[in-house]
Amino acid sequence: MKYIISTIGKTKNKQEDLITFKYFKRIRNIELRQYEVKLNDEQKKIEEEGLKLIKSTPKNGKLILLDEHGENLTSPELAKTIVSWRDDNITGVNFAIGGAFGHGEEIKKTADKIIAFGKLTWPHQMVKMMIAEQIYRIETIIQGHPYHK
Repeated sequence: MKYIISTIGKTKNKQEDLITFKYFKRIRNIELRQYEVKLNDEQKKIEEEGLKLIKSTPKNGKLILLDEHGENLTSPELAKTIVSWRDDNITGVNFAIGGAFGHGEEIKKTADKIIAFGKLTWPHQMVKMMIAEQIYRIETIIQGHPYHK
């Protein structure tokens, strides 16, 4: 399975990505894609950001949005979803983190799943780190590794 974490906004302080990349080193087939959209109109910006995130999804892949209004899952539940997709010959998953104004309606309609890390709003840098850790955790659950207890 190919994993992509796609974000709107680029990290300005490389120190903020150290923990994220610690998990990247442990995961095979993972990639970070960062996009910036420079438009003044908020609605147009949201929709353009959504298009970039959608296009970042691999062919024969699934799109998971990270959104505070999404579904709260346990790590084993998310792992079960990934296993189900693998069994259906899905080759990649794109975890998409929206911009400051959130996700637009078009990408929400396109998404295969919308998940949350609770009802709180998190900074993008922390969400990148948390989803990288969850991808690592998912892989260890699938492999029966004792990391997830």
